[in-house]
Amino acid sequence: MKILDRYIIQKFIVTFFFAIFLLIAIAIVIDITEKIDDFISNQAPLYEVIVHYYFNFIPWIGLMLAPLFVFVSVVYFTSRLTTNTEIICMLNGGVSFYRLLVPYIFTSILFALLFAYYNHYILPKNNKTRIHFEEQYASKKDKKKTSINYHFQIGRDTFIYTQSFDMYSNTGYRFSIEKIKDFKQLYKLSADNILWDSTKHQWKLLNWKYRQNVGNIDKVQKGKDTFMTLPIGVKEYETQTYDIEAMTTKELKKYIVDQIHKGNENVSTYKIEAYRRSAVPFSTIILTLIAVAMTTRKVRNGMGIYVVIALLLSSSYIVIQQFSTVFATKGNLDPLLAVWIPNIIYGFIAIFLLLRAPK
Repeated sequence: MKILDRYIIQKFIVTFFFAIFLLIAIAIVIDITEKIDDFISNQAPLYEVIVHYYFNFIPWIGLMLAPLFVFVSVVYFTSRLTTNTEIICMLNGGVSFYRLLVPYIFTSILFALLFAYYNHYILPKNNKTRIHFEEQYASKKDKKKTSINYHFQIGRDTFIYTQSFDMYSNTGYRFSIEKIKDFKQLYKLSADNILWDSTKHQWKLLNWKYRQNVGNIDKVQKGKDTFMTLPIGVKEYETQTYDIEAMTTKELKKYIVDQIHKGNENVSTYKIEAYRRSAVPFSTIILTLIAVAMTTRKVRNGMGIYVVIALLLSSSYIVIQQFSTVFATKGNLDPLLAVWIPNIIYGFIAIFLLLRAPK
């Protein structure tokens, strides 16, 4: 069996790397076509384009779709083994179907561990270099825009709200800070705009109003402008969604805790990214089992039908993943459950196909 195990493992690894190589080659060509004008107009040095961008772009795009290409690779080479009656000969030779799964499971676990380690520790560092390059020479810098609905908690009972924030002018709109204790508002300071003063390192409040509750009396003060020191700066507002890609998992978890303490309502996005780094690599194992169970049955149409089914299943996996993510970010679905829903669904599919596979 050691010879058979090595044979399947070799087929698995070679087919996967060949498939991922084709994916990366196509992705690079498409990306160059889209960004060549930016590179030329911003006079990006060729060395930085190759080393700082594409050396980090390759693992990013590769890991994004790696589990699905593992699935397609297993479908492809296993269906060839089935078409050539090699799988039938193995089963007729006394090798049980579940023993035949061992080299597949072993290789898929190796891939899953490799993908997970890279996702948690190495890829964020690569993304930091890639994103920095894009901000300098490509269209990534255009993604800085007006962000909306920021909530921060700066004390046990003190809350800050900003309706929107313009990254270009460092200006916030519809700003308020209030203290609420025992369901009672003690004071509220609001302003039409807040502007960051980089020389004083303070916020300038424009058209402000201060209301304080003293007993049953409200004291109100108004003014055109004033300066105020707050425990938050521009950096708190500037954090973009794509910045979390440049955080290691340890940094990301720390950032999530920090945002929860500040009352940020968009924390689901960060939790999804943290959970996704483990859930997506784990899907490699589930998709491998589905691929093996599906392709060990010989059909008249050959392996063409298997490739079509593989593409349909891959597409449906991505669709389910996107739907669950949307429900988590826009609705009330728990981020952990949202990330693992595709794996749960496809886990049941894997069990069903394994039980029905020819043995």
